[in-house]
Amino acid sequence: CVRSGACLVVKEQRSRFSLGTAENQILVILVSAFVVLLVASTVYQVSQNRTAEEWAQSEYTGKTVAFRLLSLDRMRPEEMQGFVDANSSCDEGFTVTEEPYAAPSNTQEANDIRRSIAANLEKMSGLISLNKSMADILVARATFTERDFAFAKCEAGEIEFPIDGIVISIQLETGEWFNLSVTERRFEFGGESIFSAIRIDFFFLLVGIIALFFVLRLTRPLSRLTQAVSRFGTNLEVEDVEESGPVDIRKAIRRFNTMQREVRDEMKRRTQMLASVGHDIRTPLTALRVKAELIENEEAREDIIAGIEKMERITASALDYVRGESRSEPKQHVDLRALIESECSEFEELGYQVSFTGESDVHYDCRPIALARAIRNLIDNSVKYAGSADVELVKGDEWIEIWVLDSGPGIPDDQRNRVLDPFTRLSDARESEKGGLGLGLAITKAIVDGHDGVLKLEPNQQKGLKAAIQLPFNQYRAG
Repeated sequence: CVRSGACLVVKEQRSRFSLGTAENQILVILVSAFVVLLVASTVYQVSQNRTAEEWAQSEYTGKTVAFRLLSLDRMRPEEMQGFVDANSSCDEGFTVTEEPYAAPSNTQEANDIRRSIAANLEKMSGLISLNKSMADILVARATFTERDFAFAKCEAGEIEFPIDGIVISIQLETGEWFNLSVTERRFEFGGESIFSAIRIDFFFLLVGIIALFFVLRLTRPLSRLTQAVSRFGTNLEVEDVEESGPVDIRKAIRRFNTMQREVRDEMKRRTQMLASVGHDIRTPLTALRVKAELIENEEAREDIIAGIEKMERITASALDYVRGESRSEPKQHVDLRALIESECSEFEELGYQVSFTGESDVHYDCRPIALARAIRNLIDNSVKYAGSADVELVKGDEWIEIWVLDSGPGIPDDQRNRVLDPFTRLSDARESEKGGLGLGLAITKAIVDGHDGVLKLEPNQQKGLKAAIQLPFNQYRAG
């Protein structure tokens, strides 16, 4: 790390997004549903062909007629042809002639088109000045060649001629006739087709955004509660969660706030009680020891002193266990290799065979005093029952692991879970003068649990025990 404290994270921390949470599952389902709707609507729009009759009745054609009429009515006759040539395109050609392009039809289909054009012109009468009624509009069926309207501007092979279509004719103020050709339209990435698809997709998207907003608003209290539960479960951090959201979620938050305060107070009371007992019991034990020293019978004196020392060890171990469960020690950014080497060196100075191997520059956010106690307990067990210990620091894909291996009597498979309980001791080699009070592994497990880690006990190859402290990778940083 640089001195400013900025560290480069070489292992990506656990992602906050997880499909295991109800909130994220709801979001994924909702987003997936709207993506499917958007894709389906777009595919539908693209796959749809519009006949000449349908296109003639569209709003786009009505607007095209209106703006062309408005422009032409404001022009002098000699200007019209230039405007027609400049604004006609392959499939959107129009002309100005002295007579209608073709004899008008009087079918139901033609009347529907006339009615639609008239309705569109009336709709736009507030924007532009057009005095056209249904009687002023003529509709005729026609067959076009590449010489008609602006079809000459089409690229080779773009349209197969001859092609059937519709001509809409409306008389101008000058007495001449405006003629617009309408043919079958396929979806194109331009013009009315793409705008129609965009409008539909936009409404889907708008509804999706609104739905996502309310889903997030609904699930946000649940997310805050989950984070608070995680903090409390890992570090016993008590922080009241704001009561918001639906009634049942508010009720759950209220119960959780009450529960974590009660657990915190009970932990404080238990710690204070044991500390008081440990303190108060030392005075009579000291007095007993002084009196025991005055006993002349050496055998009786040693037995009594041994009993007093055992009571002192029980008291001290009980207090150590409570401190091991406590998570009040603030976390610090430490070099794990240096911390483990320090513990190994202390045992070596006492004459024990303790070796250490491991990777360097493994920095970790932890409670160093508590974690050192956990490592010390495991090494102490190994040297006590096997005479030596091999300690390794291993950086895996998901865990930082601290191994303590020995070649002692080991622990039977069916007893490995039981020895992690307080005041549990095994028989044979471990139920001897070397044996402790059955709190070492319990204290270690409490400390590891406080780091959101795992303590594992496994056979060490053919003989002995492998104790592994697994610490989650999300607190690891490169040195």
